[in-house]
Amino acid sequence: MKKNNHKEIFLWGGRVMAKAMALCLALTLLSFPTFAQERKNITFKVENAPISSVIKQIEQQSGYTFFYNNDVDVSSNVTVSLQNSDIRTALTRLFNGTGISWSIEGEHVILSKARQTAKAVVSADRKLDGVVLDKTGQPVTGAAIVVAGNTSIYAISDIDGKFTLPWSDRIADATLEVTLLGYVSQSVPVNGRSNVEIVLQDDTQLLETSVVTALGIKKSERSVTYNVQALDDNVFKNRDANLVNSIQGKLAGVQVNATGAGPGAETKVVMRGSKSLSNSNNALYTLDGIPLPTLSMTTPGDSYSIYSGSAISGDGIANFNSDDISGMTALVGPSAAALYGYKAQNGILMLTTRTAEDGVRVSYSTNNTFSTPVMLPKLQSSYGAKEGVYASWGNPLLSPQTWSVRDFFRTGYNSQHTVSLGIGREDSHTYLSAGVNDAQGVIPNNDYRRYNVTANHSEDFLDNRMHLSLLAMYMNVKEQNMLSGGQYYNPLIPLYLMSPSDDLDKYSVYERYDASRNFPVQYWDWGSQDLQMQNPFWMVNRNMFNTTKSRYIIGGSLKYDITDWMDISARARMDYNNTLAEQKNYASTSGLFAGEKGRYFHNQSTTQQTYADVLLNIHKTFGENLIQLNANLGASIEDYNYRQTYAAGDLLGVPNLFTLTNMNTGKGFYKNTYRDQVQSAFATAQLGYKNMVFLDATFRSDWNTQMVNTSSLPLAYPSVGLSAILTDILGIKSNWFNYAKVRGSYAEVGNPIMRFLTVPTHPVTAGSPAENTYAVSDDFKAERTRSYEVGADVRLWNGKVNASATYYHSMTYNQVFTPEVPSSFRYSTIYVNSGRIDNKGIELSLTLNQNLGSVEWTSGLIYSRNKNKIVEMLDATFNGTRFQSNQLSVGGLTGVQMWLIKGHSIGDIYVRGLKTDEHGYIWVSPTASTVVPADITDGISSMIYAGNVNPSWTGSWRNDFSWKGLNFGVLVTARVGGIGVSLTEATLDSFGMSQRTAEARDNGGALVNGVRIPAQAYYETIGGKGTSALGAYYTYSMTNVRLAEVSLGYDVPVQNWQKVIKGLNLSVVGKNLAMIYCKAPFDPEVAAGTGNYSNGIDYFTMPATRNIGFSVKVTF
Repeated sequence: MKKNNHKEIFLWGGRVMAKAMALCLALTLLSFPTFAQERKNITFKVENAPISSVIKQIEQQSGYTFFYNNDVDVSSNVTVSLQNSDIRTALTRLFNGTGISWSIEGEHVILSKARQTAKAVVSADRKLDGVVLDKTGQPVTGAAIVVAGNTSIYAISDIDGKFTLPWSDRIADATLEVTLLGYVSQSVPVNGRSNVEIVLQDDTQLLETSVVTALGIKKSERSVTYNVQALDDNVFKNRDANLVNSIQGKLAGVQVNATGAGPGAETKVVMRGSKSLSNSNNALYTLDGIPLPTLSMTTPGDSYSIYSGSAISGDGIANFNSDDISGMTALVGPSAAALYGYKAQNGILMLTTRTAEDGVRVSYSTNNTFSTPVMLPKLQSSYGAKEGVYASWGNPLLSPQTWSVRDFFRTGYNSQHTVSLGIGREDSHTYLSAGVNDAQGVIPNNDYRRYNVTANHSEDFLDNRMHLSLLAMYMNVKEQNMLSGGQYYNPLIPLYLMSPSDDLDKYSVYERYDASRNFPVQYWDWGSQDLQMQNPFWMVNRNMFNTTKSRYIIGGSLKYDITDWMDISARARMDYNNTLAEQKNYASTSGLFAGEKGRYFHNQSTTQQTYADVLLNIHKTFGENLIQLNANLGASIEDYNYRQTYAAGDLLGVPNLFTLTNMNTGKGFYKNTYRDQVQSAFATAQLGYKNMVFLDATFRSDWNTQMVNTSSLPLAYPSVGLSAILTDILGIKSNWFNYAKVRGSYAEVGNPIMRFLTVPTHPVTAGSPAENTYAVSDDFKAERTRSYEVGADVRLWNGKVNASATYYHSMTYNQVFTPEVPSSFRYSTIYVNSGRIDNKGIELSLTLNQNLGSVEWTSGLIYSRNKNKIVEMLDATFNGTRFQSNQLSVGGLTGVQMWLIKGHSIGDIYVRGLKTDEHGYIWVSPTASTVVPADITDGISSMIYAGNVNPSWTGSWRNDFSWKGLNFGVLVTARVGGIGVSLTEATLDSFGMSQRTAEARDNGGALVNGVRIPAQAYYETIGGKGTSALGAYYTYSMTNVRLAEVSLGYDVPVQNWQKVIKGLNLSVVGKNLAMIYCKAPFDPEVAAGTGNYSNGIDYFTMPATRNIGFSVKVTF
């Protein structure tokens, strides 16, 4: 077995890094009382106190000095309450309605009598409405909006960033001064507008922003009791046909693995470890808070098989145009996702659609990325094949090889183009876009094309109390030959195994006319070699997988403000998808895959998800902002309708005519329909005390048709959380220690079970219903995860340093097992609940915002560590019979197997080695100098534990530099720990094509026990043609460190030269540019599929790619 000498170093480094960051946080929290220094934030509460006494308090707390003449009356009494306010907010609140105006000059506050001006003409029918947003388009809460020169007219932005001022002729010509700690102050002329949008730029990063949480509900960032991670649209700088691939290495606790099946293929996203043995572990996606259907054509719970994996279609998230998405939010833990109830176990990735800004904007963006394959296997080129033999165990070549496997690949590309129109006018905003994504993979004939059309409209009416939002999306996707790996239909097998003495180029003419059959047939003389091999060029041109998808999303929401603290909203959406998946195997394809005249597969399916909900929302404060109440009460219904027609069989009369009328259906013909529905009621309430202590509670109850005929309905999911702003509670006023928050939460959530389990069905055979052959236990339950997390968030030196730490522990119960049943049972298969899976870990992030002269520098570290453990396995009773087992095989071969064992972890791999003698040396035949595999008749006890496929920890380091419109970014990612097995290398050894087989022959044989033995017999034994490989000799560390992304962009100052173009951005982006450290012969981050057991086994998986591209975005 191969070992990695650097593994211990990386593991040690990870432990030191985690302990150091935790120690820093602990010391910081303990330092609160010691570092209470001056800070220009103000907290006090006075009742009927003279202004003069309040001025003294402000001077003491803020360091500002007040100056005023005798004509300024500071003897009148005021009642004011402030909590951690900046100086401008404090002055605005203090002098409101007193006839005193103020201004700030350096460290001095100048007071004067307010000017007596003509009485403004106030219109009772009109008012000034506005919204304050941050640079990412998210609402900003608590911003002070003051009329310049008249501080008695002011407003504070609410949780939606909105504010209102009474209209007058003074307002129409006024300039609004907008301030908030953490942002650069803005001066905004009204210019007669009755609706303004104000965008604040980050200053010190001490931000009081709102975050989008479950169901799209907005909460103040300081009040959330769990870890929420938000990404703006900058995450899409490196455009991928599947936008989810852009988040790799940018979120703590999130593991992202592309399947390598080409552009637009499925991506596996797992948050905080695998929790289910048989159901999906992939994250749930939502759009504007509403769940999206998966639309995946694979089964996540499938056992591993080296034969499957081909023709994987992209999932539903790959249909979206990244230009239509303004940002993403990750709810990685069950507490954050609790309001999604039975779907929340695996975490949520929330997408937010783009809306129009004020004014008229037309933009065009183009992104063009080019790809080349990397980490191809190291093949020998010095030994050829014997006459009539495909394997390369012949004599050394007399002349060098004239071709390379790279000749088979092509340069891939991904070209995206989007045109958008945004119209923002008073209370109406409309966003329209049209986009096309044209891509080709590095494998010939692997193509992808997608068309997107989006319309998003929002409007306020009824005196700004009714808010309407409408969304329509159309997506058309065409996929061709998405091959992720495995043995079937895989051109890499004959390509990599082709002898250097052969000629790849001659096979590029992959078909030749056969006079006896009167049509062209495959040119290939080598047969299948027990690996289902064919001409690689024939595979990509005559074994065709074509998938066409048409998808429509139509939805809308309506919100009515009953009062200024209560509103009611309703949403509805229909998501319809029509998919036609065809497979066309031409005549002369391998007999396993086609008849004499060819074979045709026709799979037509439609899915329709209909979702609707209604929410009553309350945002109320009591007692001068002493108590804040935010509550939501709602109900939802989700209906999912699926129809499928499947036909498969050999062609009949006309060869290569792929129609339903020219085929028999001997390989399958059926119709499949089902309908799922979930009806839910939910409530959430949050109580805040002085905006510094928050108690959060949610409850959801689901009535799910998948659990009908059980006693489990309704499914109830509670959660509770608490957060506290320690710097406010302890009265810390420090110039360097600005913000500290602690949080904790507990939640129970679920995971959908396999369909039809609780509703016995009767298949129809020969016109008659057959007897049902399976059953579930009477007390069958859905999977349930109980989870708690605690964490802390700290901001230092006015936001120059931000740190966040989270510890979590989840326990998932009610796993689904199908134990072997006695022959006396009525049913051949039973489903029972048992087992428990635990996941616990930490998530750390550290961000530095530091200006290097005129250069803005942001550096961010992310560290994630998860430990998975199978605490309990099968122990259940069915009809009085008890079933017990502490171990379960989930797939593999004789020499490589995956097992689930009590006390171990999901992802454990066991391998077979060579027979050894009583001294532990490899046994070598004394007569033939050959080796033999070890005996494994005792099952897993006679196999070798190789390790676990999951990493010990993952991390990333990102640095961004900005200077005068020039932006440069670098991302380095690391995965430390975990092992993988390469059956590709085993097959190459077996056929004499690996580099090490040539080196062994050059040195006189393979080195075993210090002695050279014949190389061919040795490598054919341990390689076993891949399917019988001895995995002990093909196990590799999957530790890797890579230069994951580099970007360079420039905002060209075109507005300085002309007025038509409002913005022009040019950028160059590279992804997966260099592998800094990796000992595995394959890319550890490329998965064979999205199933639970698809990671860690490399069997001719499509190669990873290096991507370099450029983009242009121009706005008019």
